[in-house]
Amino acid sequence: MVTSEKKRFVLLVDIETFEQFKKLAEEQNRTAGNLGTTLIKQYVKEHNTDKK
Repeated sequence: MVTSEKKRFVLLVDIETFEQFKKLAEEQNRTAGNLGTTLIKQYVKEHNTDKK
């Protein structure tokens, strides 16, 4: 399903995990939000059970 509408996805993690994740994102010249979006899309694509 492709749409321009987006939904907010809020995650709560401890500060150490967040700081490490933010550092990984910066190493890829990304924001933490952009890296999170990319990883979620990749996970959904790899685990999609809706085989059409």
